[in-house]
Amino acid sequence: MEDNVGTKSTSFKNFFIVSLFLVVVAGFYLLIGQDKTILPSQLIDRTVPKFQVEDLLDNSVIRSNTDFEGQITLLNVWASWCPACYAEHPYWEEYAKNKDVVLVGLNYRDSKSKALKFLKEQGDSFAWNIFDQNGRLGIEFGVYGAPETFVIDTNGKVLYRHVGVVTPEVFESIFIPMIEQIKKGL
Repeated sequence: MEDNVGTKSTSFKNFFIVSLFLVVVAGFYLLIGQDKTILPSQLIDRTVPKFQVEDLLDNSVIRSNTDFEGQITLLNVWASWCPACYAEHPYWEEYAKNKDVVLVGLNYRDSKSKALKFLKEQGDSFAWNIFDQNGRLGIEFGVYGAPETFVIDTNGKVLYRHVGVVTPEVFESIFIPMIEQIKKGL
């Protein structure tokens, strides 16, 4: 009788261990399969948050949420402390050639001197840059880090959020179709 109880106990333990292992493997599988460039955002299909923040290049100019109205905007969150931003930044010169969009930078949690040095050395293809030294505006946008890029329609509504480097492939496969849809009024 003791052997039967011991066998049942061992069988249960083995079943439990195998089940736990399968649950862990399934969890990892689901996580691995997710696209890390897509993070949920509470701003999707909502207008950009209301704000008034100084322009990075000219602190006498105050930028606000109304600056996004009347144009299709790509808002790129960047910083001099962000290694991926250095990798991404050269592409913005090419993207700036697309006359259907306005490229706007959001300098996130950076010092002004380092941000200006970054733009001087790397180039500045942005129409204008917002200076968000303390990260408050980034918090309003739900920014996790840099780089992140938001597609904003002509009404100032956020349509899409891309986390990570905007490569030419991302620009062509995701951003261009969205820009075309906005232009068609879809």
